[in-house]
Amino acid sequence: MKKQKYIKQAQVAKSQEIKQKPFSWLKFSIKIFVLFFAVLSIVIFTDKKGYFTADQSNNHIRRKWASFYDYTKTKEVDVIILGNSHIITGVDPFVLSDATSSTCYILGNSGTGIIDAWFQLGKALKNNQPKLVILETYCINNLEKPKGEAIPYLQSFDAQKDVFYKIQSMPQLFYSDNWIAAWSPSIRNHSFLLTDTARIKYNIKNPKEPKPTKLDLGRFARFGYGLQDSTLMKYDSIGAPVKGEEYQISDFTKRYLKKIMEMCEAREIPVLFITVPMYYKHVSGYDVWKSTLYEELKTYPKSKWFDLQMPYDTLIYTPDMFEDTYEKNQHLSNLGMMVTAYKLAEYINDNYPNLLPDRSKDSKWINDFKNTDHFAYNQNVTEGMTGFTSIIKDKQIGNFHVIELVLQENKESNRLILKIAKQDILPQKLTVQYNLTMQGSNFIAPLQMFSIKEIFPPRHKVYVADIKKEVKINEILNIINGDKWTKND
Repeated sequence: MKKQKYIKQAQVAKSQEIKQKPFSWLKFSIKIFVLFFAVLSIVIFTDKKGYFTADQSNNHIRRKWASFYDYTKTKEVDVIILGNSHIITGVDPFVLSDATSSTCYILGNSGTGIIDAWFQLGKALKNNQPKLVILETYCINNLEKPKGEAIPYLQSFDAQKDVFYKIQSMPQLFYSDNWIAAWSPSIRNHSFLLTDTARIKYNIKNPKEPKPTKLDLGRFARFGYGLQDSTLMKYDSIGAPVKGEEYQISDFTKRYLKKIMEMCEAREIPVLFITVPMYYKHVSGYDVWKSTLYEELKTYPKSKWFDLQMPYDTLIYTPDMFEDTYEKNQHLSNLGMMVTAYKLAEYINDNYPNLLPDRSKDSKWINDFKNTDHFAYNQNVTEGMTGFTSIIKDKQIGNFHVIELVLQENKESNRLILKIAKQDILPQKLTVQYNLTMQGSNFIAPLQMFSIKEIFPPRHKVYVADIKKEVKINEILNIINGDKWTKND
């Protein structure tokens, strides 16, 4: 058998030609731009829908600016108040407005420094020409431009609508690493995708909040009660948590304070500095603090400084006027806000006579404020005020000028509010002889009326007394001041 010969055939390697395409910058650029605009479109869409917006239920900055924008479309704001948390929890702007017969807005922001006050004022002056600017001095400190965490400043930036103004201001407000976050909540809060998907779902189901329907003047009432005994004991055992000797003012702060002053001077708007107090045992060495601050403020001799920390009014600023805290950053209680508003109204009345317009006869202003808590203590009762009845107006009774006697209807009893025009000396209580009707019969009866120390309008003194609901007051016959009768002649 013949052996079969196998002839090994040479394998021909098939070379595959790999064609290398030249790199195209044009195509690469197009891809980059398409990707960029896709991401940008998504960010713009989610920003517009508010999907990555943080919880806004307590965003007082956005609320007051929305209100300010709406208000200044047709009306004027007379007083603009700036600062940080010490002013937004330090003055009740509704009480201040009622007491000065003007409109006072707080445009401050908690957790910020002087640069935010400069930014807020610049925008406010584009919408309105106030008669007075008030700056709380706690923001005149050693802070610099915010680094890293700048949420309070970003919230202020968010609240503004003027895009061109924001573009102008942004390089001064933020370092470059915060620029994108300043414009986009989606970029700022993108971590919600991992940390707070519930917030995203809530925002999808609930569109952005509608515009505010009621007037918001920047009041931020947070503390319903004052210093407690346990906290007061710490002052005696540990000492003051704030050391006034450590107070400093940075060059950065001085620069932006000067910008604020120049801005106001160019518009001929006076600036009033105010120091909202902390409890007097809360600060040691305030004389050093005050001396340092005075050296800076005296460079603006046209401005006044209303310092409530020193001299300190121990009769009115009792422990119940302050937040119950031993932390360094102490604020006023809601009651303290009210008292400071009256203090400030009195100071403005005495030191800036005729500066603010008297809007007490302006029907639009009355309509805005007539249902606020302190309107009846400061202004005459007007039509549409539920629960208030004016009994007597503008009447001279002996040496007393009765501006108004008001009946306030309450649930269990009624309250008489007697407003007497200011005199050099008015007692803390008066005995007033009334002609009244009860159970169908007329009586002449004396009634003691007391002043409330926390309520002190600048132009008159308020006395109150509670009476039974079945009593009807007809007339004031006499007023007793001390042991003398003052007769209604």
